[in-house]
Amino acid sequence: MNEVNNNLSTNRSADGSGKETFDALHKNFNKIRMDNTDIPQEDDVLNSGEIYFSANTGAGASEVYSDSDFARFSSDTSMNTARIPDLQTASQKTETKKTAQNTQAPAKTASKKKKSSSAKSADTKGAAPKGGKKMKKKKKKKHTLRSFLLTLMILAFVGIISYIASVAVHGCMNDILAINREETKIRVILDRQMTTSEVLDLLDEKHLIYSANFCKIFSNLLGYAKVREYEGGPLVDRQYQAGTYYLSPSMGVEGMLREIYTAGQEKSTISLTFPEGYTIDQIVDRLSLNGVCSASSLYGVLDSESFYEEFEFLDYITDKQQRYRALEGYLYPDTYEFYIGENPESVITRFLNNFNDRWNSEYKELAEESDYTIDQILTVASILQKEAADAEQMRVIASIIYNRLESDSFVFINCDSTSKYIKAHEDELTAAGTYSMYLMHYDTYQITGLPIGPICNPGADAIAAAFDPENTGYYYFMHDADGNLYTARTVEEHEANQQKYLDSEG
Repeated sequence: MNEVNNNLSTNRSADGSGKETFDALHKNFNKIRMDNTDIPQEDDVLNSGEIYFSANTGAGASEVYSDSDFARFSSDTSMNTARIPDLQTASQKTETKKTAQNTQAPAKTASKKKKSSSAKSADTKGAAPKGGKKMKKKKKKKHTLRSFLLTLMILAFVGIISYIASVAVHGCMNDILAINREETKIRVILDRQMTTSEVLDLLDEKHLIYSANFCKIFSNLLGYAKVREYEGGPLVDRQYQAGTYYLSPSMGVEGMLREIYTAGQEKSTISLTFPEGYTIDQIVDRLSLNGVCSASSLYGVLDSESFYEEFEFLDYITDKQQRYRALEGYLYPDTYEFYIGENPESVITRFLNNFNDRWNSEYKELAEESDYTIDQILTVASILQKEAADAEQMRVIASIIYNRLESDSFVFINCDSTSKYIKAHEDELTAAGTYSMYLMHYDTYQITGLPIGPICNPGADAIAAAFDPENTGYYYFMHDADGNLYTARTVEEHEANQQKYLDSEG
C-alpha cells in the first residue's frame, strides 16, 4: 500500500500546477485495481469510455464518471480532493466490506430462502387459477355426465310407460276385435244368475279377456249391460243364467256375452226337492235321474279341495279320507232349481252356499259357546234327524245323547242309525274291501262317543235341537211301531219298556 501511495504522489507531482492529468489518474486507478486483489472486480465495468464505481467501494449508490468529469477533476483541485478518497481509507473500507460480506452471507442466504419461499408462494398463487380451471372442468364434466344420465333415465322411463300403454291399449282393443286370439275352448261356470259386470269379472279371471274394466265400459256403450224388461220400462241389469259354458278368446267379448245370454235362455230348468235327512248318495241319485248331471261327475267333484278353500265352515272337517262321504251333513236339504246338463261343481256349490246362508250368526255364536265343534254339532243333528219322528222328540233324544257322552258310566251312545248308514252300502263297500273300516268309524255300538262324521244332511229343526237339547235325566229311548217315543233312566226301565211296547206288537 505504501508503494501505491508513493506512485500516486509521484504522478500528482508530475504536473506543476498540482493537478492530475487524466492519463495519470487513469493509470493510477488501474494500478490500484490490479495490485489490490481484495477489491471485487466484477463490480467495475468499462463501457464506452465510462467507468463505474461499485457501491462496494463505499456507502451510497454507485456513481458514474465520464471523460468530462475527469477533465474537471484535472482543473479543479477541490473536487479532486473531495471525490478521490485516500488509498488508506479505501483499503480499510475494502477490509470492512469483506467482513460485512462474510457477516451478511447468512442474511443473504436467508433472504434468498425468503425470496425462494416468496417465489414458491407466488408459484402457488399463480397455480391456483390453473387448479381452479381444472376443478371447473371436472365439475363441468360431472354436471354433463349427470345431465346425460338423467336424460337417459327419463327417456327410458318414457319408453317403458309408452310400451306399457301401447300393450294395454292393444289388449283392450283386441278384447273387442279378437285378432289372432286363441280358439281353445275354456269352461266357464256361472253358479248363479249374474249381471254383465259379474260375468266380465269371471271372464277376466279365466283370462278370456284382457281388461274387465274396459269391457264394462264397452258393454255399457253397446247396451249389453242394461235391458228393459218391458217397453217403456226402466233399464235394469241384464241377467245371465247359471250354467256351464264353453267359450273361446277368439269370440271376442261381444260374442262371449251373446253366447252366455242366448244359451242361458235356451236351457231348460228343473225344480228338485231334497228332504231333510237325505244322504249324499240319495241326493246324487235324484240329480242324475233328472238329467241335471251324471252321478260319476258329481262324485268326481265332491271331494274337491276348492270347496274347502272357499267355505270356512268346512275347516272343521277332520280325517276326510276316513269318512264315507266327506261333505255329508253340509248339503243343505231344500228345494233347488237346476239347469239340465248343469256343471257338477255348480250344483254342489249351490248346496254349500245354501248351508252357509242358513248357518246364521246365532248358530255361530252358539257353536263358539259350546264344548263341541260345528262338525260334532252337525253329527248329533244328523243322528237326531234319523232317530226322531218330529222336532219335539229331537230335543229329548238330544238330551239323552249328550247325557251319555258326558257320563262316565256309558261308553257307547248305541244309536242304530249310525250302523245303518254304512250297512246300506254293504255290498259295494265289501267289494271294495272298505266295509269293515267304515263300519268301525260309524257304528256307535263299537266306537266310543260320536261317529267320525254326520250320517245324513240334517234340517233346521235337527240343528236347532242339537244346539238346544231338553234338560232330562234319561239315558235310554225307544220307539214303538207308530213312532211313539219311550224314555228311561235305568237299564231296568228300558227293558220294561221294550217288553211292554215291543213284545205286545209281536
